[in-house]
Amino acid sequence: MPKTVAFLGPEGTYTDEACFFYAPDEERIPFASLGLVTSALEEGKVDQAVVPIENSLGGTVIEVVDYLITSKNAHIIGEILLPIDHCLITRSGVQLGDIRVVMSKQEALTQCREFLSTELRFAEQIPTTSTALAVTDLKEADDRVAAIGPRRSAELAGLPILAQGIQDRQNNVTRFAVLSSNGDYPVDSDKTSIAFDFDRPDAPGLVYGALSPFADRNINLLKIESRPTGKGMGNYIFLLDFEGQIDEPHVQEAIELLKQNTATFKVFGTYPRAKGLAIR
Repeated sequence: MPKTVAFLGPEGTYTDEACFFYAPDEERIPFASLGLVTSALEEGKVDQAVVPIENSLGGTVIEVVDYLITSKNAHIIGEILLPIDHCLITRSGVQLGDIRVVMSKQEALTQCREFLSTELRFAEQIPTTSTALAVTDLKEADDRVAAIGPRRSAELAGLPILAQGIQDRQNNVTRFAVLSSNGDYPVDSDKTSIAFDFDRPDAPGLVYGALSPFADRNINLLKIESRPTGKGMGNYIFLLDFEGQIDEPHVQEAIELLKQNTATFKVFGTYPRAKGLAIR
């Protein structure tokens, strides 16, 4: 029986593309919001979920991190690094000079500002709720309208790509997390994500004391980030990614020393680190 995997829909979004890359032969179920995706996982309605957790330009997806902090069941079991390759999609036979309207999600329009200002400077830009919806709406539009979206949305709609890679910055990558609600960690895990805050947030040297056990044991830190806890000014929760499996003795030693000064400590997951970009 195939497993069920939730993702932020509709079909044709970048999250759908990441989910398709991860689970091409499983039952993939779109949901209209990240909240509905995480609720489905938390309530056991799906086996797994693929969610965006970080973008190389926009930073951390706060809604997903907040969910992982509060969730009783979910943990990360994998990650996918998806290049964000924006395509200009049209109806068949349309040329660049024909286009007077460009539709897409506002973030996509912003990320393609240079292309739009040079190649389509006379075209009106219309924001939509998703890149996939912009492409779907092309079927009902006329030949003056184009959309910006992922390659998969064009494939699903049966529409041609007039130009690809039109984003201003070519190193635009989104990191997607694969979440599960069961208690098992993958056997080939080599990366761990944790979150913690301090019981004495105003004490000197807390961050140094938290991180030094990792340095002392040659554990490579891949990311450290802080965000407000909501408990008042000066109160932060720290998000830490590092190389290593949670059950390795030297990792356990570092964590035990860290936990001596923390009020909250949570393991988001221990999982295989992505070896490269997800490219079809």
